[in-house]
Amino acid sequence: MTEESRYLSFFGKRVHFHVIRPDSPLRSRMLFLSSPTITTFHWRKLLPELAGLGCLAVLADLPGFGRCDPGSPQDPQVRSNLIWGVLDEVDRSLGTPMSMWHLAGHGTAAATILTMALQYPDSVRSQVYVCPQFSVDHAFRKPEARQRFFSTYIDSAGNFKKLIEDWSGYPMDDYVLDRMRAPLLRPGMARTFDRMLSASLTPPGHSLSFCPAMAIIGGRDPLTDAPRLRQIERLLPEAECHRLASAGHYPMETHSRALRDYLRGWLRYNDR
Repeated sequence: MTEESRYLSFFGKRVHFHVIRPDSPLRSRMLFLSSPTITTFHWRKLLPELAGLGCLAVLADLPGFGRCDPGSPQDPQVRSNLIWGVLDEVDRSLGTPMSMWHLAGHGTAAATILTMALQYPDSVRSQVYVCPQFSVDHAFRKPEARQRFFSTYIDSAGNFKKLIEDWSGYPMDDYVLDRMRAPLLRPGMARTFDRMLSASLTPPGHSLSFCPAMAIIGGRDPLTDAPRLRQIERLLPEAECHRLASAGHYPMETHSRALRDYLRGWLRYNDR
């Protein structure tokens, strides 16, 4: 497989993404949209398996996070247009306009993936939600609560490590934690993080049932509580749901083999 790191600019803000091309004949296309606490790096364990299936993978940082420019819009509708712009550019560069995509996202990227599917359903082959968070806890309603969270858990390396390992349920290697935290320390990220939490207080208002959807949930994920499970049921009423009993919020790091198995079966079934 071959890998290319690229940027596109929209409204003066850069969006970062990687394009992973398989060596075998191209059979499918899949977007992996990162959440605020992961980057394109954290999907790496899935790529050889997907490339072996002939899947072209686009790994995109969530606008405003990872290696994207801080200050990017945090509204799911605008984010959706930005990421569709990325996929359109990839299709254009390959000479395959109007291709159909499998859309996958982690955590709070779920709202953007759902919005993308609702905006352009004819371009969506399926949706995959990994530990989806369609909204954040209402404890973040107050700006001071959002600011306190950032200063407590992002500014402190020790507290960040504890937070991520609590969410994951497992120890994390320092190089993995560094890749998560470093982008959040750039100038302007506290404001971007605040805007992201504020925009994520309200879940999407529309459900989706017209194309295949799969939700993969960590059985030890403290962020997938009863209200979040009800949101998944409401917004993805026809989704195929799987529970990784021993996984937390980051199965792409801790349970990559199981996640690969689900994705392999999903692509083979939906690309027939």
